[in-house]
Amino acid sequence: MLMTNRMTQHGADRLIQRHMPELDVLRGCAILAVLLYHGLYWSIDSSPNRVFNVLVKATVGGWLGVNLFFVLSGFLITGILIDTKGRPDYYRRFYLRRVLRILPAYVAMLVVLLLVRWLTLKSALLCLLFLANYEGLYRYFHLGTYGPFWSLSVEEQFYLIWPAIVARVSVRGLAFLSLALCLVEPLLRLLSASSLLPLGNVHTATYLIADNLAIGALAAIFARSRYGTLSNGIKAGLGLCLAGAMIFAVGYPFGITHRTNLVGDSLQTVPWNIIFTGVLLLLLGLRSPFFSGRLAAPLRFFGDISYGLYLIHVMIFVRYDDMVRLLPAASWKHALRQPLTRLFLCAGLSVLLAWLSRRFYEERFLRMGRAPVEPKVLEEAVK
Repeated sequence: MLMTNRMTQHGADRLIQRHMPELDVLRGCAILAVLLYHGLYWSIDSSPNRVFNVLVKATVGGWLGVNLFFVLSGFLITGILIDTKGRPDYYRRFYLRRVLRILPAYVAMLVVLLLVRWLTLKSALLCLLFLANYEGLYRYFHLGTYGPFWSLSVEEQFYLIWPAIVARVSVRGLAFLSLALCLVEPLLRLLSASSLLPLGNVHTATYLIADNLAIGALAAIFARSRYGTLSNGIKAGLGLCLAGAMIFAVGYPFGITHRTNLVGDSLQTVPWNIIFTGVLLLLLGLRSPFFSGRLAAPLRFFGDISYGLYLIHVMIFVRYDDMVRLLPAASWKHALRQPLTRLFLCAGLSVLLAWLSRRFYEERFLRMGRAPVEPKVLEEAVK
């Protein structure tokens, strides 16, 4: 009985729990950042209100929501793979769940894009092969693509390779590999951007931005090690946030915020990935009841529908802009061009469609692959 109580107390002090509402909240924050970026910063008109225009420009960093998704994916997927490593159904279980999670909504979106003639059959085939992040292919074949598909392609290529790596190396080896990716990838981007070793697009090619996912993998390994306690999560989280802020401050005078120079090309996302990882560990360490409470419910809701919302919202915004441009000149046309009107109508429709998709379509497939998996809490040092 005493041993059981000790184990329960020790387990309660771990960063990894069966349910982590903090991740749902972070997903909600990520999709809202992307939604505001496309909804306000991409506005086809401006407002006479200067204060509002400043707020619109403040959403320029909303694209970093995609990087937050990458960090979360690296953390979640690596954790799932470590927890199920050694199972006889290791590969089948993982890929079945990924297929049931990703493909239904993805294929449905491809069908919609074909119907509205956004994509051709050839470009849809390349998207179906998850090659949308390699722009050279589309330029070579003179084909179009759909913006959100590039980051999904990066994640799917990660899903294709990472399970085999996790299965074949020790946890310690995986930690060293993840750390190596975090250090080498910025160097490869620098070499590619400087044309010393042209390797492709330094912002979308999976083999050049793998550090976005690898840093999340490092967090997953840390959280499952003997050091993965709540207090250590808070300390590591604060330390990473401070380190990321310092890198950003040092790099700011050298153009780290822009993609028009070598510093920006190679390091633009690095401080943010570090900060996002720090925030992730910090929130897990705090384990505040706020994240499972009513006040955070809207963020959890957006986190729940984030995948479908990410898929559909760009098409809604772009089609809305096209429709407004074709309308005859009138006072109400100007009203439709206002950023807030555009955001309210397009975001509202996108959220409704994403919720309907999740509730009545995606959920059916998710239930097919859903089964309880107890996380392994590693009680010894990473070996």
